[in-house]
Amino acid sequence: MAHDPSMSGAGEPEGGPPRSRGTARAVAGYGLLVLLPVALALLMLRHGVGHPALETAGAPKPAEPADLAGHVLVAGAVVVAAAGLLGLAARAAGQSPVVGEILAGLLLGPSVFGALAPGVSKEVFPATVTPVMNTLAQVGVVFFMFLVGLEMPLTMLRRLGGKVLSAGHAALAVPFLLGMFVALRLRGDYQPDGVRTAPFLLFVALSVSVTAFPVLARILSDRELIGTRLGAMGLAMAGVGDVTAWCALGVVVAEVRNDSPLGVLVAVAEVVTFTAVLWFVVRPALAHVLRVLESRRGGVLPIGMLITFFVLICAVTTNVLGVHAIFGAFLAGVVMPRSSRTVRDFAHRTEGLALWLLLPFFFAAVGLQTRLQSVFSLSALGVLALVLLVAVAGKIGGTFAAARLAGEGNREALGLGVMMNCRGLTELVVLNVGLSLGVIDSRLFAVLVVMTLVTTVATDPLLRLLRLDRLSATPGGGLSPAEVPAQAQETAAARQP
Repeated sequence: MAHDPSMSGAGEPEGGPPRSRGTARAVAGYGLLVLLPVALALLMLRHGVGHPALETAGAPKPAEPADLAGHVLVAGAVVVAAAGLLGLAARAAGQSPVVGEILAGLLLGPSVFGALAPGVSKEVFPATVTPVMNTLAQVGVVFFMFLVGLEMPLTMLRRLGGKVLSAGHAALAVPFLLGMFVALRLRGDYQPDGVRTAPFLLFVALSVSVTAFPVLARILSDRELIGTRLGAMGLAMAGVGDVTAWCALGVVVAEVRNDSPLGVLVAVAEVVTFTAVLWFVVRPALAHVLRVLESRRGGVLPIGMLITFFVLICAVTTNVLGVHAIFGAFLAGVVMPRSSRTVRDFAHRTEGLALWLLLPFFFAAVGLQTRLQSVFSLSALGVLALVLLVAVAGKIGGTFAAARLAGEGNREALGLGVMMNCRGLTELVVLNVGLSLGVIDSRLFAVLVVMTLVTTVATDPLLRLLRLDRLSATPGGGLSPAEVPAQAQETAAARQP
């Protein structure tokens, strides 16, 4: 049989080089085009590093952003894990998850983690990370306040009328007055140097008067009181108190930032004017713009950017006017159209980022500034007992008296007082503002943080003790589904099998 030359060297073109010759070319090319340039680059690097004119002994090493980002990511992972685990533990114990998240922040601070493992604590929370955490925390608080404003039950406030307005203001005014007496007692030992007496008195009085509307909504949902007339009334009173408290905080901040009474009046007048413009001009215009944009396809992202821009501009405006940025974010939420599907979607997305990442940073920032050891001296324990007595007696007593005058029974009036005694995250936001402005020092800050935790933890057990869930819901007296705050809806959904 004759040999067919086309069958030799199968897989190679006729007349082409052998496979071994092609491999040799590839190796030669790799050496010439890869290994040789790398070797020359290494020689040049060695020559440059060894050049005496370029070497400076003891030159400071510049800060590396990548290292800082790595530290922040490690700190964030620890903070989120601790907040999540203790939030689950709090829920298992019948408490709101925010109780566990607050406790996680305190445990990560110098009082526990820093005392038990100081070396590890410095590795996880080095000095360079703290300013970044504080910045992220403040951004989180701004968007949290936007959500609080968005969830204000405006329709319910209008529907329940004057009874809620009177009781809600009594729940704020009575503890405010008692807090003023406490502040007068404490100013000799706790008023910081360089701080005028008026801002100190006003801030301490306000600190014992706050009610946490979002936390109360969660607790009432867990206790299945959200649909009762009493639950609706409690939420409405908390809403009235929150709006009034934020306005009062704006006055306090203006008082701190302005040396003259005229400056305070000008700042307050400017904020009132800004609020009126937002309500009467911007609110209807914003509703119209959102309707137009939502009618166009593919407009979701620009609308989300528009809402974000609006929140930030409102926050910047109130900050420039002499009150805190959180007040502007709160107003942005109040005037935002609630019927917009895009606003609801934006709130849902923002709530996830704020509640799961940025607010845990806020709790950790509060914990890193809180030294619980300062509370455990004999004199500080006496101050804590006095603050707790005034905070609890003022809230429950003032609400009870106002509710009884409005025709509520003893158990209902006492239940409303217990609801108003809930503080939680809202109180921590107020305290953090006071500490950042220098109105209170770290010792009184720690006392007020412990008061916040105790009164928040006590709310749910006291409501169970009163058995308010056995009160029948008055027809038409509870909340409609549209009026239930978003956080309470999520809590209720989480209980479903």
